[in-house]
Amino acid sequence: MNTLYKIAVVLIILFFQLIAKGQTEEASAKLDTTDITIGDQIKLQLSFSGPSDVEVVWPKINDTIVKAVEVIDRTGIDTIPEGENNSLYTQNLTVTSFDSGYYALPPFRFVYKVKDDTVLHFVETSPLLLGVHTVEVDTTKAFKDIKMPIAAPYTLREALPWIILGLGVVLISYLLFYYFRKKKHNEPVFKTRKPKLSPFQIAFDALETLRFKKLWQNGKVKKYHTELTDILRSYISEKFGIPALEMTTDEIVENIDATPVNEQAKAKMKDIFVLADLVKFAKAQPLPLENDLSLNNAMDFVKETMHLNSEPIQNESNTVDAEAEKKPEKEAIEPGNNIGIENDEKEQK
Repeated sequence: MNTLYKIAVVLIILFFQLIAKGQTEEASAKLDTTDITIGDQIKLQLSFSGPSDVEVVWPKINDTIVKAVEVIDRTGIDTIPEGENNSLYTQNLTVTSFDSGYYALPPFRFVYKVKDDTVLHFVETSPLLLGVHTVEVDTTKAFKDIKMPIAAPYTLREALPWIILGLGVVLISYLLFYYFRKKKHNEPVFKTRKPKLSPFQIAFDALETLRFKKLWQNGKVKKYHTELTDILRSYISEKFGIPALEMTTDEIVENIDATPVNEQAKAKMKDIFVLADLVKFAKAQPLPLENDLSLNNAMDFVKETMHLNSEPIQNESNTVDAEAEKKPEKEAIEPGNNIGIENDEKEQK
């Protein structure tokens, strides 16, 4: 008797354990409200509760649950711990309907697998009923026209393509006008910038031009030597940084002494300036050979100095006031130092 009693107790305990185990997995579906107006949006919450080690397969829900009931948005599946071993899984769906009537939402099935169990189990939610109602219309009032859409102001993004198009048309028009105007006057459309010539190239060209002018051959001896010395002064100024255009012959020679120019070239340069001063201020009449020699000496001076470093020369004599260096007009003038200034003044008188 005691044995049968013990067996009965064990069977009862096992029965209640099986019942309890079967009731640990639960699923539910809830609506915010079961009555809506056409076009209203409500939440449909799906939830599943069970042990944390249970593997759940969430029900597959399309964009339409049943005819006329649509899903327009859905969230992810959230997991909320419940106690030590249980978890609650939830998902919210936003549903709506645009047809009036009553619609039955079928149960949603959750398939799950218990740990150490090869059998698949499932649990279903309860069915739901959704009522969709039309908007009440007061037939006693007059019908009104549908309002037209409100015009939105233009934004910068919308206007930007038209602005770019307008600027493009203006630019193309200007380019066409510029092109035809140049063609009309036979001018080049694109001007090419001429490369800057070096000081010795400028001097060579100027000396060759002076040779072909034949000034001294035509009796313009003074003009010939003036242009010759001006070419040399410009070359010295550009090549060595010496302000030769504003200096006397002695000042130029003194500054050239501070440069790496060889003595032979210095002598040729000095001869050119001395002879030019005699012509300009003392009315000297050089022989034809002397005129040609001055030009040749100038060519030689440029050739012998063209490869030297052309760094500016800093000399104290460059900064001395010109008025302080002038000698009294009554002093005798040596050749090579503004020779014949007094004679030149008499000529001007």
